Amino acid sequence: MREDTPKIAFLILLGLLMMVFVALVRPFFLPALFALIIAVICNPIYKFLLRTLWQKNYIASFAATVIVCLCVILPMGMAVFVIVLKASEAVGYTVSQLEGGHLAGVIDQLNGWLQTKIFALTGFSSMELDLRAMLLGFLKSIGKVVYQYSPRVIAATVNLVALIFLVIVFLFVFFAEGKKLYKTIFGLLPLKEDHKEILAREIRLTISATFLGMIATSLAQGFLIGIGFWIAGISNPPLWGLVTVGVALVPVIGGPLMYIPAAAVLLSEGHLGAGIFLLVYGVGIISTVDNVIKPLVMRGKVNTHPVLLALSLIGGGLWLGPGGIIVGPLVVVLMLACLRIYQREF
Repeated sequence: MREDTPKIAFLILLGLLMMVFVALVRPFFLPALFALIIAVICNPIYKFLLRTLWQKNYIASFAATVIVCLCVILPMGMAVFVIVLKASEAVGYTVSQLEGGHLAGVIDQLNGWLQTKIFALTGFSSMELDLRAMLLGFLKSIGKVVYQYSPRVIAATVNLVALIFLVIVFLFVFFAEGKKLYKTIFGLLPLKEDHKEILAREIRLTISATFLGMIATSLAQGFLIGIGFWIAGISNPPLWGLVTVGVALVPVIGGPLMYIPAAAVLLSEGHLGAGIFLLVYGVGIISTVDNVIKPLVMRGKVNTHPVLLALSLIGGGLWLGPGGIIVGPLVVVLMLACLRIYQREF
């Protein structure tokens, strides 16, 4: 038997055990990630309570968890509940209008006008364009996502309750045992202490930068929605802008949930120019600002090019859903930090 055979066998066993461990904890990844984000952002609250409560760690952790639940988790849960309820109603109304309402006739007229213009410009008479089918397909895909989180579905399952419960449990653990977990996890890494500090700092900065980017993006989309609604002649644009600030915190679909139903109502009422303007304005400006502002805001805190951050945000969201918005930039930032360490040390 070769001298390195036991070592190779041990490494294979370790790899298999780690793969099984990842499979075991995978269902808890999303709530743990949300709890970690909240714990990092709200860590000053925990530190203040720790000083106030005579360095009683578990009492301070419990108090911080209760405060965060009352001030952050429960209000956000209620807001998402109301937003999804209204969004499902808006999507349903728009789909019904596209299938047989006045809006269907308006879209068909617009479709014919566009086909005429395309033929005049290109000479392709066989080119088929079905705007109504495209819009219906887009709305129904959004509707499926909204339906998964609709009150009726939520009421019939315990998934949301379990998710919130796990977030609260992980949040308490991260407050109470955060330092020990940090020392345990980073202590297992075969790296120098200064390298560990660099990676830990990059993780903290990336999480806080992503949160700030989300806030900045939602504020920008709220402002742009207010301007767009004002130009389109919709009443109370400042109020709708404020509503959008909350709705836009929902990744990807937050903005479209505001401007698509509004454009559908305008088109169904015969305001063709205003409806088309709002659709073009929404798709071209409101929905794209997320991939512009967020990387720029994040670049102020992490040493990464905005293009790489934008790609990591989009790729992470497509790969892992909402959690990927944090994981994507985190992977890129840690990779670049490791490359800088390699360049400096090796």
